[in-house]
Formats: sequence, structure tokens, C-alpha cells
Amino acid sequence: MALIGEALISASVQVLCNRITSPEFVDLFRHKKLNEPLLMKLKTTLLTLYAVLDDAEEKQIKKPAVRNWLDELKHAVFDAEDLLDEIDTEALRCKFEGEDQTGKFTNKVRNLLFSSRNHFYKSMNDKIQELLARLENFVQLKSALGLGEVAGRKG
Repeated sequence: MALIGEALISASVQVLCNRITSPEFVDLFRHKKLNEPLLMKLKTTLLTLYAVLDDAEEKQIKKPAVRNWLDELKHAVFDAEDLLDEIDTEALRCKFEGEDQTGKFTNKVRNLLFSSRNHFYKSMNDKIQELLARLENFVQLKSALGLGEVAGRKG
């Protein structure tokens, strides 16, 4: 069961990193003036955690603290997936609606929608910042738990 858990975290982290660097994500961040460096920092943090997952998997059997670290990390990775799903949905909405290219709405309605979207984008930056802080705590704890990169990391 533990191997399945680590494999699930590992696969999820790989998928998250791929999504972060996808053209849709990058375009949305550039066009909507979202914090692109924050997104890249999130990717780097995820890759740092990914690098020690094999070691954590091996050590969790003898060290309950490592087992707890992995369990909490799993929850944080699932939260990251949820957040990136929200961003994906927005990117698809923008693409589907051809945002800023249609003349269907009156200025009043367009301004209302624009204001609502701006709040969404500010909220996304805040949520990414919170997630990043949470994941950076895992990075800090990895050293205290004696976790390191394993040579020949698969993936």
C-alpha cells in the first residue's frame, strides 16, 4: 500500500509540473498578468520534493515521522491538483470564449465580468502563494527528516 501511495504522489507531481509548463497555463499567466515567477517557483518546489520521494518511501517504514511527512505531502499535492484544475478551467474558459475578441456584451456587462475575473486572478495568485508556502515547509522538513536525493531517480 505504501508503494502505491508514493507512486501516486510521484505521478501527481510529474503531472503538476507538466501542467504548470503547458502553453495554456503560460499563456493565461502572461495575458492575465498573473505572477508567472510564482508559478515557476511552485514548479521548482515540486521538483525538489519529487527528488526525495524514493528516499522517503524507503525510510517511512522505520521512521513514523517520514510516514507522516509523506501523508501530509500527499494531501498538499492533492490540493495543488485542485488549484491547478481551477486554473485549467479558467484557461479553457478564456480560450472558448475568445476573451476580449467578441463584441456581444455591452460595456456595463463587460466591465462587471472583467471586475469579477480580476478578483479571480488576484485570488489565484494568493492561492498559489499559500500553496507554495505550504510546500516549502515540506522542503524545509526534508533535511530534518534526513531525506535526500536517491541516485538514479526513476521518472
